[in-house]
Amino acid sequence: MQKVIIIILVIVGLVCGIIFFFTRDNLSNDHAEKDKNGRYITIVNNTGQVINEVKVTVNNGTEIESMNKKNIDKNSFSIKFPKEYDNYDSFHVSIIDRYGAEYRKSINNVAKKGRTEVVISNDDLVKESDSIKNKIDRFFNGD
Repeated sequence: MQKVIIIILVIVGLVCGIIFFFTRDNLSNDHAEKDKNGRYITIVNNTGQVINEVKVTVNNGTEIESMNKKNIDKNSFSIKFPKEYDNYDSFHVSIIDRYGAEYRKSINNVAKKGRTEVVISNDDLVKESDSIKNKIDRFFNGD
């Protein structure tokens, strides 16, 4: 009876691991670089801040829901464009750090296939989103 329970637990663990592996939101940069037929955006975070949220919008302001990500734990990651946005070549990328400050960058002429890299730095900070409270929090946290 104990062997059956152990076997069932092992199978459940394997299934959960497989599901987690195949449902990851953020693709590796290597995968995006190797896939020549897909259309990807690689976001490089050079702000020195932890990213809480990423939003991608089309040039007319429409938010691409499937490309929104939360709690990114990497400084560089890739996101695949949905097929319905193949006709667009201008996008806006916004990242929001753990203090609520927003960094925004516009990208034009995104490649129709392959990977387009977007480097977001402190120069892309939206001044209106960086309150005094955020600055004080960053100061006391050593950021």
